[in-house]
Amino acid sequence: MEFIHKISKAYSKNSCNKLIKWFEDNSHLATPGAAGEKKINNLEIRIEINESKDFFGLGKTLYKSIDNFKKKYNYVDKHIYKWQLNKFMRLMKYEPNNYYNFIHCENDGNKNNLKRVFAFMIFLNDIKKGGGTKFIFQKFTAKPLAGDLYIWPAYWTHLHQGINAPNENKYMITGWVSFI
Repeated sequence: MEFIHKISKAYSKNSCNKLIKWFEDNSHLATPGAAGEKKINNLEIRIEINESKDFFGLGKTLYKSIDNFKKKYNYVDKHIYKWQLNKFMRLMKYEPNNYYNFIHCENDGNKNNLKRVFAFMIFLNDIKKGGGTKFIFQKFTAKPLAGDLYIWPAYWTHLHQGINAPNENKYMITGWVSFI
């Protein structure tokens, strides 16, 4: 898993369940997803983290995970321009047979993505068949287990795509760490 940092059970199962319920209770806020010109066959709610306790401790989980990442890759924190967690992220729901099948990276040269340094995702539910994220060059697929968090470079070296979950809904959070 070359430069893909995994933290198992970073976000508690209880918090995952609460966030899924929050999504369903607030589904009127959800909009169809898009990545630039491409439409994504999912529903998304843009959320904002201002405090560590926001969204059932999501902020605390993310800040702790980024600190863990900095310890593992300490040169990144010391030898590139200042960066920080982007407080806006996407809470997503994919219904069975809907997934982001485009191969992509998080900093693809689009002017809206140029400040992205790292990307992260947290799976909110376990999926028995499919539903992962496949990293093309690393020949690695992240298996969706509730609470598992992944952080990786936002660039072409980490092109990835979603994998179909034919039988289950998939809930996840994605976001970015960006240059200040």
